[in-house]
Amino acid sequence: MPLFEMEATPAGRFRVFLRAQLPFVLGTLAIAIVTLIARPDRLLTPTTVTAFAITVAASVAALLVPWERLTRAAMIVIAAADIVAVALLRAELMPFVPAVTVLALFPVLWLAYGFPWYGMVVAVVGSVFIIGYRFVYIGAWPATAAEWANIFAFPALIVGIAVIVFIAARHLRRNGLRLAEASRAQAEALREAKDAEAIAVGILNTVNAGVAFYDNEGRLDVANTLAHRMVEAVGFRLDEPPYAGDNVLAADRQSRIPYDQQIIPRALRGEIIDNHVEWLGPPDAQVAILASSGQVHSDDGRLLGTVVVAYDVTELADAVEVREQFLRTVSHELRTPITSITGFLDLLADAADPDDEKLQRYIEIVSRKTDDLFHRVGDLLHATETVKDLTIAPLDIGEIVRSAVDRVRGAASARGMRIEIVGPGAVAAEADAHQLFIAVTELLTNAIKFGEPDSMITAAYRTDGESVEIAVSNPGVGLSHAEQRRVFDRFYRTADARARQIQGFGLGLTNLRTIALAHSGAVRVDSAPGAGAQFTMSLPLHPPT
Repeated sequence: MPLFEMEATPAGRFRVFLRAQLPFVLGTLAIAIVTLIARPDRLLTPTTVTAFAITVAASVAALLVPWERLTRAAMIVIAAADIVAVALLRAELMPFVPAVTVLALFPVLWLAYGFPWYGMVVAVVGSVFIIGYRFVYIGAWPATAAEWANIFAFPALIVGIAVIVFIAARHLRRNGLRLAEASRAQAEALREAKDAEAIAVGILNTVNAGVAFYDNEGRLDVANTLAHRMVEAVGFRLDEPPYAGDNVLAADRQSRIPYDQQIIPRALRGEIIDNHVEWLGPPDAQVAILASSGQVHSDDGRLLGTVVVAYDVTELADAVEVREQFLRTVSHELRTPITSITGFLDLLADAADPDDEKLQRYIEIVSRKTDDLFHRVGDLLHATETVKDLTIAPLDIGEIVRSAVDRVRGAASARGMRIEIVGPGAVAAEADAHQLFIAVTELLTNAIKFGEPDSMITAAYRTDGESVEIAVSNPGVGLSHAEQRRVFDRFYRTADARARQIQGFGLGLTNLRTIALAHSGAVRVDSAPGAGAQFTMSLPLHPPT
């Protein structure tokens, strides 16, 4: 097929006929009508009949011959046949119908536009043939310079038009190829984008979390099924403002959260949310979620959007609540009989014979163990406290440390340990004296329990003017990295503690961290296996009220 038509099919062949050959046929028909009106005697001369026959034959061949199965240059035969037909008609009708020469434009333009360089060659040769054949036909050549000029003017004009069309055609083809390639690339990119979106949605629907992504203008881009299900329980949609509902409660399951303080509005304002707990849904069907959000930026810092992730932690929250209720119930239920036992032990001690040393020793042992049990129950009660009610007042950090050291000095001596206090003397701060005393005592008790016998424990404190640090270090077996991550967890006990049968519930360090957090402080541990451990509690000198 010629370059005039890219599609090598029967339908493509028909389109070539409509665009290239049919206009020539119509032009020839128009010349025939004009001839019929002007000189009907010239319409049936052998030359004109031959020209019309060539035109009909070429048109039928263009329409019926399967040119798409031949070489791309084969259809140039049709254009050449049209040129011959034009030359014959011009030779016969030129004096009577001068417009017959215009018919030459149809095959010449087709040759220039629809074929490679050899189409231009045929067009130029054909133009010369059309002009020259009439002189051969009438047997006379031009006699003047003006007549010769007219002879060459037409081929020159035809060639000029053909060159322009040829260059334009090549330019259009190149642009068409580039456009087609760009279209294919765009289609491929669109297909890949749709595949990537399908994969992303598939992944999002697989993960056990509600995920929603909003673009940089706050419009929902993509969200998985679980995310839609979570907000339906609240009564709003992810793709419609205000992205908030009425059935949203804080972690205490009592405080209703205002619309503008709910997760999605906060995230779209640019707030970074980290592990925020909310309860969603009506009272009889509430679910707990743990939500986080963050912004997504391109490599050049441009904001792409905001992602919100929420996990359903209802079972975990219910389990924690059951555990808290169990701890509170057990603690209260145990305190009552222990209080009675303590009272009766006091009565028994008063009634016992002071001279009966054996009985007095037994009573002392029972009393001591009862006190230990009472303290264990107290630890259980402290374990249920997630928020400390503080009484903030001015105090001396050094005095708190020294009081705590005096409290545990007996236990340290029992293991041959010495306690060294390192600090600048008095350090004025604001804190809850009782809670801070409990915290420092727990640091020291922990060091005594897990330190090496006959070793030195260091209790150090210092301040930088804005905060104070209290650090207790001891030589001992130390903690592995995994143990350091869990050492503040409630009821967690290390393998060494279990192996050495060190008594305790694993609640002391948990209570320590609760106290530090209540003062807007923090606790950290620095340790390594075999290198002992140092626990450091840092507190602001003036905690926020």
